[in-house]
Amino acid sequence: MPEVLRLNEPQAITNAMEVGIHNTTVALTIALSVLDNSEAAVPSAVYSVLMYVLAAAFGYAITRSRSSGTVTADRTVG
Repeated sequence: MPEVLRLNEPQAITNAMEVGIHNTTVALTIALSVLDNSEAAVPSAVYSVLMYVLAAAFGYAITRSRSSGTVTADRTVG
């Protein structure tokens, strides 16, 4: 999808992380409010915890790799 929208690499990464955060919120809202089923909320709650930990680790890793110069130059929208 980032290629279709012609996003550069930092924008694509941000977009992917935001979608993950929003999916968690939507899943929890549907399970708890619409379905009124706390058991259905368990998978999204587990995903939420894992997603935040893994997103933080990914953010740290990508920041470290950018500062060491191992990532290629960003593509710009032109």
